[in-house]
Amino acid sequence: MAKKGMARPEWTHTQPRNDEPPVPEISGKAKRTKEKAKPITEK
Repeated sequence: MAKKGMARPEWTHTQPRNDEPPVPEISGKAKRTKEKAKPITEK
């Protein structure tokens, strides 16, 4: 028997797809220091 807090989701309910592309992650020195980061340039 399923517990109250473990309700099984209905198969008909699905989350909508996210159409936006993922945001690029800040990497390297910009992530570790408190200095202002240079703008992200396309590779």
